[in-house]
Amino acid sequence: MQQINLYQAQFQPTEVILPPRQVFLIVILFITVLSVISLYSQQKNSILEKSIHQQQQHTLSNIGTSTVSPLLDSELHNLERQQQKKKMLLDYLTQQSFGNSQGFSKTLRTLSQQKINNVWLTSFSLLDGGQTITLHGEALQSSQIPLYIDSLGKSPHFHGKQFSVFQLQQPEDNATRYTFKLHSEQKTGSQ
Repeated sequence: MQQINLYQAQFQPTEVILPPRQVFLIVILFITVLSVISLYSQQKNSILEKSIHQQQQHTLSNIGTSTVSPLLDSELHNLERQQQKKKMLLDYLTQQSFGNSQGFSKTLRTLSQQKINNVWLTSFSLLDGGQTITLHGEALQSSQIPLYIDSLGKSPHFHGKQFSVFQLQQPEDNATRYTFKLHSEQKTGSQ
């Protein structure tokens, strides 16, 4: 009977880790590709605008001499819709911030470190790259919820955040838990 030691180095899975230089090159390549696509879309959009303008001029000049074909009219509407969609996409790509580049681990760590007896979170959501945070939770005593909010406000990660929405629901007849909702947004001018 032959025995095989599966803990030997040759049987261990190898981890492939990209060096920082390759990661940087991949990011640069990605940004370059997005820029080229954006420029291409912008050029195509301007060509479509010129084409539509020429067709409109041609159509307006032909209206006096003949009736407009329904097929030509529907084609014109299709081109206008396509142009509008491409313009909206281009505007979105050029003006939109694409989220949090630092990740959400600090936010999650800060939330996990908030320990107030008989207060806990049931769900949360992070929107707009972590700029907008909504927390849903429960507490056995309503007096503990302000302590939880103060604890969040004192943490360095939530510095610059303000809680703009606070909802508290009293327990129903037989329930002993208060439910609450907090909504926090980044103050303008804070980072």
